Amino acid sequence: MKVFNDHLEIPVGSTVIMDGGYRNYDQFNLWTIENVRWVTKIHPHSTYQVIKTKAISKREKRAGVNLDQDIVMGADYTKTSKVPCRLIHFTCPISNKSFQFITNDLKSTASYIGRLYKKRWKIELLFKRLKQNMPLNYFLGDNQNAIQIQVWCALIADLLLNIVRNQIKRKWAFSNIVSVVRLHLFNYMNLFSFLENPEKCVITSSPDDIQLKLALSG
Repeated sequence: MKVFNDHLEIPVGSTVIMDGGYRNYDQFNLWTIENVRWVTKIHPHSTYQVIKTKAISKREKRAGVNLDQDIVMGADYTKTSKVPCRLIHFTCPISNKSFQFITNDLKSTASYIGRLYKKRWKIELLFKRLKQNMPLNYFLGDNQNAIQIQVWCALIADLLLNIVRNQIKRKWAFSNIVSVVRLHLFNYMNLFSFLENPEKCVITSSPDDIQLKLALSG
C-alpha cells in the first residue's frame, strides 16, 4: 500500500491511497488497466452518473456504510476521460465523521474500503515521525544509491526503536527515546533497563556483556 506521490512508480498489483480529492481521470484509468487498486476521497466538484445502487447489509450498516454505488465519473459535455468506479458513503462509528470514497475496487466490501483508507493516517504518522526524528532533511550522498541507503537506515532505525518502545512498560514519547539513543550512542548500557528506570541504570564506556537483545517474535 502506498500514499500516492506523482513521482512514484507504482508496481502492478499495488494499492494506492490518496487524499484531497485527486482528480487525474487518465491516471485513474491507467491504474485500473495496470491492476493497481486506488482509493481516494471524491472531489466536491466531481460530476458522475449513478449506474447501480447496491443493497447494504445490516452488518455493513453497523460498520458505518451509508451508501454503496457503481458510478461513472466525468461530465458528458466535456472531453475529460470517463472513470468507471465505485462511490461509498461512510460514517465512522467512533468519531461520527462522514467520508465519501471512490475506488476501482468493485469486489471488496464497502466497510473494508473504509478501513483501508483509515490506514492512510498511520502512513502519515510514519512520515511525520521520520521528519521529526530522523536526519532526512539533508543527505550524506548525492546519488540514488546513497539516498536510498540513508532512507532505508532511517526506516530500520524507526522500526527497531518502535520495537523497543512496545516492549517496555514505562510510557515514553518516541522523540524522547530517539534523544536518549542519540545522546548515548557511544556509551554502553542496557537500553531496556534505562528506559524502565533511568535513575538506576549503569552507563559505562566499555562493554560488559550488555549487548541489547530484541524479542522479534512472539
